[in-house]
Amino acid sequence: MSIRLLLQIMNIQETSRIEYRSRINRVMDYIDQHLDQPLELKAIADIANFSPFHFHRVFTFLIGETPIDYIQRLRIEKAAWKLRETEPQTITEIAYECGFGSVSLFSRTFKKYFGMTPSQFSREDKPIYALGGKLFSKNGQMLRKNLKHDVLEETELCIVESNQLYFMKANIEVKEMPEMKAVYVRHIGAFNQIREAYGKLFKWAYPRGLYTPNVSKSATVTHDDPSVTELEKVRQSACIIIEEDVKVDGEIGKLTIPSGKYAVGHFELGFNDFEKAWNSMCNWFVESGYQQGDGWTYELYHNDYTTHPEQKHIVDICIPVKPL
Repeated sequence: MSIRLLLQIMNIQETSRIEYRSRINRVMDYIDQHLDQPLELKAIADIANFSPFHFHRVFTFLIGETPIDYIQRLRIEKAAWKLRETEPQTITEIAYECGFGSVSLFSRTFKKYFGMTPSQFSREDKPIYALGGKLFSKNGQMLRKNLKHDVLEETELCIVESNQLYFMKANIEVKEMPEMKAVYVRHIGAFNQIREAYGKLFKWAYPRGLYTPNVSKSATVTHDDPSVTELEKVRQSACIIIEEDVKVDGEIGKLTIPSGKYAVGHFELGFNDFEKAWNSMCNWFVESGYQQGDGWTYELYHNDYTTHPEQKHIVDICIPVKPL
């Protein structure tokens, strides 16, 4: 086989891969926006312009879950987040708001996923801190993803004696944040692997004049609650903030970060400081008079860390809030 023919085949394969990922990303965005509505296989396959059979196979291959399992998991995880809120809401209200046709179906599905009923889950301790990927309640008890106490390992976290290990000084304010339009590349999995998505995004944006180091702002939008969603399934979007609408293609998509009231923490962070910064944000909530509101959390970056003398990110951590 000639080199020229081999390169043509490789180009076709890469173009095909990008197009498939683009179509699946459109489906994932659509599901996010219509999670409380009926989502039939044919309807979401039409979004990707595939037959239902082909779409089912492609989605399962790329995402690692069938479309139905993926939708069900997102609904259950959304319900879990709502159950932890202090704002009174009945299980019936939560079930229907999260797209379940009946309370009994919701309860059976929830128990299958978390190993406990929705009522039991709502009474469990909430995760407040993280250390090395492990979750802890306010009193230092280690928690599993399903929020049960973990008795298999050391379960005590001495918050008072080891404050400096888990928190950092933080300048946090509650403020109105503007709506921001962005182009993005989707990332699913470990947080520290999102660099690959940013690499693709910058490579696409730079020649189009959409990214200038230390001038343009970028953002990491997190679509899932990592205290509920398994790390390998957490969805994030690597974003560049844009001023005007642009045409996107391939793996590049568009999203809008909503305006609203946010708790905004201002930080300068090295690679190993992000967990402490998020812990500091969570610790602030405990005595703030606020709770987390509906919507995405995001990190808004104001510089190119490679040009910082200490290789630090100048970043705002933004979490939507509402009164307790």
